[in-house]
Amino acid sequence: MPKKPVTSTDELARMLSQAEANASEVLMRQMLDRFEQQTFVGGKRVAVQKLTRLPKKAATTVHRVKVSLYGAKPPVWRRIEIPSAMRLDLVHEVIQVAFDWEGYHLHAFETVCGEFGSPDDDDDWSERKDETAAALAQVAAAERAKIVYAYDFGDDWRHDIVVEKIMPAEPGMAYPRCTGGRRAAPPEDCGGIWAFNEYQAGQDDTFDAGEVTARLADLAEVLIPAS
Repeated sequence: MPKKPVTSTDELARMLSQAEANASEVLMRQMLDRFEQQTFVGGKRVAVQKLTRLPKKAATTVHRVKVSLYGAKPPVWRRIEIPSAMRLDLVHEVIQVAFDWEGYHLHAFETVCGEFGSPDDDDDWSERKDETAAALAQVAAAERAKIVYAYDFGDDWRHDIVVEKIMPAEPGMAYPRCTGGRRAAPPEDCGGIWAFNEYQAGQDDTFDAGEVTARLADLAEVLIPAS
């Protein structure tokens, strides 16, 4: 009767090591797959959603959003009515105007559909989708949806954008327009939110929504003609 082959201790150790390596590789792949299916919005990890087609009704609706400067004490915010179909590159320009930024630095949008930015901006490490290929209604499709606009990755100004209401545009009204807000925004390159909070302590609140709307005139359009 033939003898059964005898497996040496070294061979058992090699097989065990190979099994552990295979298990580790499978686990790593599972972790990477899960990571690729998630994104960050305001520091919170969420499941990535597919960028859906822009709905036809978005051509005649507006998103009323509250844009708040994260960490500002006292709060600094703007309430803006933005065309639902406005591209993110134009939403970027709206926020620049509303907060008196001067466009010196890179920016990005954090959304449930991934991160978006200008194709002309390259920071050598981040993979961002083209902001000209997505509209506000596609990345913030429902009321209470949230996206984040980050500006100046050094000072790290983060603007929380929350959709308060999606509503039909008023006939004859030009959008975007600012309908409310509080306090002046930070100066460029002032050192970040902590330095700004010290800077604005005791400052009077001189914010004027009408002035912001006037400065938005170059971006504004009438969605529904007056009857």
